[in-house]
Amino acid sequence: MKIADRQDIMTFLIHLLVWIPMMVVPAVISYFIVPTTGMASLLLSRALVMLGPMFVIYMITYYLNVPYLLFKGKKLWFAIASVALIVGVNIHLFFADMSTMPSIVQMGFYAWLATSISTNILVILAAIGIRSFVRSHKKQIELQEKLRKTAEAELVWLKNQLNPHFLFNSLNNISSLTQIDPDQAQDAIGQLSDLLRYALYESNKPEVPLSGEVEFMRNYISLMRLRCSSTTKVEEDFRIAHNSHQIVPLLFVSFIENAFKHGTSNNQTSHISISLREEPDRVVFDCRNTNLPKDAHNHSGSGIGLENTRRRLELSYPNRYEWKQDVVDGEFRISIAIRFDGGTVKNS
Repeated sequence: MKIADRQDIMTFLIHLLVWIPMMVVPAVISYFIVPTTGMASLLLSRALVMLGPMFVIYMITYYLNVPYLLFKGKKLWFAIASVALIVGVNIHLFFADMSTMPSIVQMGFYAWLATSISTNILVILAAIGIRSFVRSHKKQIELQEKLRKTAEAELVWLKNQLNPHFLFNSLNNISSLTQIDPDQAQDAIGQLSDLLRYALYESNKPEVPLSGEVEFMRNYISLMRLRCSSTTKVEEDFRIAHNSHQIVPLLFVSFIENAFKHGTSNNQTSHISISLREEPDRVVFDCRNTNLPKDAHNHSGSGIGLENTRRRLELSYPNRYEWKQDVVDGEFRISIAIRFDGGTVKNS
C-alpha cells in the first residue's frame, strides 16, 4: 500500500474519531451520572439532530465537492453545490410554517435558522481548509518519495558507470606493465581479479565494512605502484577500528586513481600520500600528491571519477560530508570527512 493511500485511510478514521464522540459522548456521560436510558437517549437524539447535518455537510464537502469541484477549478459549481447542500440539510426549517406562531417565537426561529446556516458555512470552510492542508501534505510526501526514487536510480547509475571506468584504467596499467615485467604483470592480473571481484560484487551492496574497503584500497595501491618509477614515493597510512563503520563501496578509489594519474612522473621526483583514519563519529580520508598538470594535448583523466564520487557523497551522505580541495606549495590536496553521528556540516 502506498504512503498516500495509508494517509487517506488514516484521515478518514480521524474524521470518524472526531465526529462520532462529539455526538455520543454527552449521552454516555449522562448515562454514567444517571444510569437511565431516557436522558441518555434524549441527549443522543438531540446531538444527532444538531451535529448530524454538520457531519453530512462536512463529509460531502471534504470528499466530493472540494476534490471534484473546487480543486478542479469549478468554483461556480462548488458554490452551487454548497448552497444546495445547506438548503438540503435545513429544508425542514426553510419550509416550516411560522405564521401562526407568536412573534417572539418567530424571532427565535429565524435566529436559529441564521445560526444554523452560519454554522454550516463554517463547517464548509473548515472542510476546505483541512482538505487543502491534507492535499498539500500529500503532495509533499509524494514529491519526497519521487525524489528518493530518483536519487536511488541515480546512485545505481553512478555505481554502474564507475565499474567500467575502474576496469578501463586498471587494464591500461597492466597493459603498460606487460612491456616492463611480464612476470609481475602475471601476478598483477591475479591481483586485478581479486579487485574486480570486490568491485563487481561488493558494489551492489548499499554499504560495506570500512575494513573491506581499506583492504581493497591497499590492493589497488599495490597494483598502481607497479607502474611508478623509482622517482615516485608512495606512502599509505590506514587506521581503522576493530569494529569499523559501514560505508558505501568504492568511494575513495577515484581519489587514489587521480593521484597516480596526475601526481607521478617518470623523469622528475614526485610523491603520493594516502591516509584514512577512523574516529568514533567520523571517517577522514586524505590524499596528497605532487601537482603535475597535464598539457593541453593530454586528455587522460577527464574527471569523471571525481565528479561521480562527489555526486555519490551528496546522495549517500547529504549534509554529512565535508570536501576540502586545494593546491599548496606544488602539492594537490583533497580531504573527505564523513560523519556517522547524525551531525551535519556545511559543504561549499
